[in-house]
Amino acid sequence: MFDAAVALARPGESKRAICVGMQGLADGAVKDAPEATIRRLAELLRLPAFPAAQCRADVYPFVTATKAEAILYTVKVESRDRRGVLTFWATAVFGNLGAYGMQFRLVRKGGRWVPEPTGMSVVS
Repeated sequence: MFDAAVALARPGESKRAICVGMQGLADGAVKDAPEATIRRLAELLRLPAFPAAQCRADVYPFVTATKAEAILYTVKVESRDRRGVLTFWATAVFGNLGAYGMQFRLVRKGGRWVPEPTGMSVVS
């Protein structure tokens, strides 16, 4: 699911870190993504990566401890149907008025879970 969020927007040149959060179906607020996910995204994007709780936002997202300008990737699960197919939003927030978001369904294909766009998206 986070691969879908990263595909929406890659960190620009000014970004020195990434922040990673998620919101499950029963969660009331964004929480930290699993450590393995944070590590994988750090390797993929070749930037230091931090759990969402270690980041804040002002004009742009930033790492609280270092003030490094960041991009915030989040995944929010919206629903699960009778067949177990998840619908989720993947977002990339890179500034106060800068974000991309797209809704996906996570479906099983060829033994793998694959995000398929639903056609719904937002741009800020």
